[in-house]
Amino acid sequence: MQDTREHDVIVVGSGTCGAAIAQQLAGQGARVLVLERGGDPPKTESLFGMMSMADEVKVGKGLSTLRVLAAGGSSAMYFGVVNPPPLDAFRELGVDLAPDIEVLRKELPIGHLPDGMLGEQTLRLRDAAVSLGYDWRKHEMLIDPARVEQGRYTYGALWKAKALLDEAEAKGSRVVRRALVHDVVSENGRAVGVRYALRGTFGKGPLQVARASRVVLAAGELASPGLLRASGLHDVGDRGFYCNPGYALYGLVPGLSARDNFVGTMGCEIEEGVELGDANVSRFLYRLMMVGKFKFDRLLSYPRSIGIGVKIKDEFGGSFNDKGMLHKDFSEKDRARLLKGETEARRILVEAGATRIVNFGLTVAGRVGGLVRIGDHVDANLETRLRGLYVCDGSIIPDAMRGTPTLTLLGFARRLSRHLAVAH
Repeated sequence: MQDTREHDVIVVGSGTCGAAIAQQLAGQGARVLVLERGGDPPKTESLFGMMSMADEVKVGKGLSTLRVLAAGGSSAMYFGVVNPPPLDAFRELGVDLAPDIEVLRKELPIGHLPDGMLGEQTLRLRDAAVSLGYDWRKHEMLIDPARVEQGRYTYGALWKAKALLDEAEAKGSRVVRRALVHDVVSENGRAVGVRYALRGTFGKGPLQVARASRVVLAAGELASPGLLRASGLHDVGDRGFYCNPGYALYGLVPGLSARDNFVGTMGCEIEEGVELGDANVSRFLYRLMMVGKFKFDRLLSYPRSIGIGVKIKDEFGGSFNDKGMLHKDFSEKDRARLLKGETEARRILVEAGATRIVNFGLTVAGRVGGLVRIGDHVDANLETRLRGLYVCDGSIIPDAMRGTPTLTLLGFARRLSRHLAVAH
């Protein structure tokens, strides 16, 4: 089936990059088609809302990561932490993000949260870490203070890419939700469109073809690499990947009376490749976690709970196949780092007065990265060997950037938007 509408650019995915690119190009008069696999995200946190957009992806034996299938992508279910991009590392790859990052810092609500907006668990954890000599520092956050209710955690205060997508639609972008992209259509070594099917209640509909002179894959670090392979770029992921594995430890502090909390606001690196951080999630997410781990005895213990997260910089490796499946076993060095992180995390929790400490175990991977390499699979303008096909999402973030890449991705999106506008 042929989609006869004319498009200048097709953007696959409406997460941080996809939404930003659509918004930028639509503002310049480009005819943009956005294909989003999910529907609209919930406006408030609820069990049904979170389950409707959460998709678990296996990374290894007993290990998985979570992606979000919804307009706005992972920003609909994230913590709002901002880690600055390693600008020098990107310059070595021929990419200068500094001008765009400078502009974004002026446009976005980026900053450290004042102590008055931090929960009791977070402050107690900080005091315990500092007393033990750790360089426990605040992280910048993407949170609008004006939308924080009564100084405590508010889901609506977290910045979300959905706002950019709404702007893109208002400016004329066509957004098709529940569209599952099959592959990229090419002719004579150039991308000319994509094949996709609409997902309904009773399965997928027939394949449709949408055409455009340029296609941007912004489907996320777990989807774009598979689409590239399906479109003929079979060396994507040939060197494996990283996934920043870790776990959370929770204890109970007698007498603590905590309130809802913004998570991830502080932390430190205790040695190269081993990070500790605040894992004091909101009451809703805490209860969701306890149910998921069958810790029903702790469902009502949120006010006394205190948590710390452990994350390591794992070595590059593992496999990625043509079906988009990932698999990784961790090295002895990785396992030693995890053990080191757990040992130090327990020390901090004990110092904070916690008892009945539980390690949730190595079941969660962080952001998967390194499958698409700048300089190998895409050039400095993020264009693949298939001319007219670009990649702009977490899959292009190199090993040098292991933190939360939201700001970095927005910088890449602005940069690519200018390049596409010039081509237009």
